[in-house]
Amino acid sequence: MGGTLILAAAAGAVAVLLAVRLWVVLRPRAAVPRRSLSLLVVAGSGGHTTEILRLLENLSDAYSPRHYIIADTDEMSAHKINSFEGNRADRNPSAMFTEYYIHRIPRSREVQQSWLSTVLTTLYSLWLSFPLTHRVKPDLMSEGNLHAEVEPKPKLNPRSCANKEEKGESVRAASGAVD
Repeated sequence: MGGTLILAAAAGAVAVLLAVRLWVVLRPRAAVPRRSLSLLVVAGSGGHTTEILRLLENLSDAYSPRHYIIADTDEMSAHKINSFEGNRADRNPSAMFTEYYIHRIPRSREVQQSWLSTVLTTLYSLWLSFPLTHRVKPDLMSEGNLHAEVEPKPKLNPRSCANKEEKGESVRAASGAVD
């Protein structure tokens, strides 16, 4: 009984916070022409940071400042982001907008953390992330679990691969792989 009451209170708090956040984000504002747009990127640990940085390689320098949010214990993502931004600045030293910031918040769930305590740590992470998002006020948001694929790869059957090899066509291109 006590556990369900805690979960119901937590769900109610999250619903109120989300409603307030939606109001803040979606309320009408006057359009102002800009030379740059601020970008907020929530980078996940592991391969997700690399994945999101590959997508960001193709963005113009007009997306500045770039704000990265990472977990407070994620040193690997911080290193990857700093390296990525350093390489980006080296490639285009005349870029007008090269600002970036790394913000840290607590993880909502550690590996092997119990599911019951996850509710509390998630609420704590949300408690810290909403004011951060409000302070940064990004024009565009992205999260680290994006998938760059727009359409699914076609299924290959071995017979069509053999035919393509005989005709001198690339099996790699037929599989949907991109160089």
